[in-house]
Amino acid sequence: MPRLRFAVCALPVIFGIVPALAARAQPSTAFPFAAPSFANPTASSLLCINGECQPVISTTTYFGRPAYRLTNGKDEAVIVPALGRVMRYGKVGGPNLLWNSPTFSGLDWGWKNYGGDKTWLAPQSYWGVMSDKGWPPDSAIDGAPHEAEVVTGGKLKMVSGTSKTSGIRVERIMGFNDAGEFEIQQSAIKTAGSPLRVGLWSVSQSVPAQAVFVPTSPDSPYANGFFRFETKGKKQSAVVEDGLLRLEPKSEGEGQKFGIDSPVAAIASVSDGVAWVQKSAKPDGQYPDGVEKHGFPVEVYINGTPKAYYVELEMLGPLVNMVKGQKMTHTVRWSLHDLPSRDLNDTATKSAIAALLQ
Repeated sequence: MPRLRFAVCALPVIFGIVPALAARAQPSTAFPFAAPSFANPTASSLLCINGECQPVISTTTYFGRPAYRLTNGKDEAVIVPALGRVMRYGKVGGPNLLWNSPTFSGLDWGWKNYGGDKTWLAPQSYWGVMSDKGWPPDSAIDGAPHEAEVVTGGKLKMVSGTSKTSGIRVERIMGFNDAGEFEIQQSAIKTAGSPLRVGLWSVSQSVPAQAVFVPTSPDSPYANGFFRFETKGKKQSAVVEDGLLRLEPKSEGEGQKFGIDSPVAAIASVSDGVAWVQKSAKPDGQYPDGVEKHGFPVEVYINGTPKAYYVELEMLGPLVNMVKGQKMTHTVRWSLHDLPSRDLNDTATKSAIAALLQ
């Protein structure tokens, strides 16, 4: 078998000169709108395999908005700076694993809910302190367009505005690493204002999976190793087996949230024989939202309303006392894995999921 040869070659690119490309939606069984096609993208670097090259990062449009497509040849992500979000993630040519608002104009809940993945400041209970309101999110960080630029290594840097209330801006550097993971290096930089105790909070609004798995701690103070926040409507199914919390989302009732003081910061969303895994480091410290001193590095929110049925995969960093001039960073890594079977009760499949979450 011939050996595969990989090379990434940088190419100069001038953005804004190439006309916007019309996006075409294709049928999808996972979501009513599939990703747009990416015809004639503008390349900023190339991934070459056995002499055949494709863009690592390219400009395109995503349902009418300027966007960047990043790929490692196997998986792809689409980022829309005007929305400050990753709006698509999945296998090349496969369904989008990120939930998008069906109209792509955002559901207006006092905050435009476009879907996708974004970064917030945790905990939400502090939002009233930071902005005199408990809702919606800070509009500078989530609600206003972000600046974007291509940086070394075929990655995209996206920067929010600076919050008038917290004095913090959020920066994210996103791209595929050498292990094939889609890596989001998210940072909060405090440039003004009084000291503030906050953490970074990655929120991925995902298409509801067959099941979501999170490792539980044998030393957890919470019954069964997780905490169920106040519930509206019918309770979602939550079962712990062999050290893993298993949630099977249903479109029933309103929102419901789970906090897990997991020994490792990891989560897997599993559907159709594919596991979408998110991982991050878990440094020592106090994590957000804990009610018995044990905070949560991983949280799951199920929005069960039929109008907007999605599941949030949430990765949280420790709380930090931020002062002017300080920067904190929390990196989250995404990856896709084919499982032995689509049957989640299959022994080999259960073992594979457990191994991915170690």
